[in-house]
Amino acid sequence: MKRTIYTSVVLLLLIIIYVVGNFLLLDKWNLYQSERQLNNYIENHNNDDLKQISKDDKTYKFLKEKNQISIIGKSDNQGSGSLYYYRAKINNKPTELYIKCHHAFIPEKPTVQSVKLL
Repeated sequence: MKRTIYTSVVLLLLIIIYVVGNFLLLDKWNLYQSERQLNNYIENHNNDDLKQISKDDKTYKFLKEKNQISIIGKSDNQGSGSLYYYRAKINNKPTELYIKCHHAFIPEKPTVQSVKLL
């Protein structure tokens, strides 16, 4: 009986730690994966993909000219549903970043929907 209670308490504690950890680190995970996706497009010269996610020509030219980018989040998620919206800085330029993420508490690779330099 004690073993069952002990196992249940440990399992419940692990679930709580997992949910709280995902809640606290979700924004950092999304921005990290978005940075990796954009850097992958840049390194592989996927100009069609860059053009598709860029909201305007200014953003497209900015991303196309860079060798590598870094994203620094300036806000938490401002979107709703599965479309996340972040104010961020890409190489010290203020940007709007829209990310598609299907599940909030299951780690997955989100996809960048659009980027716009402000």
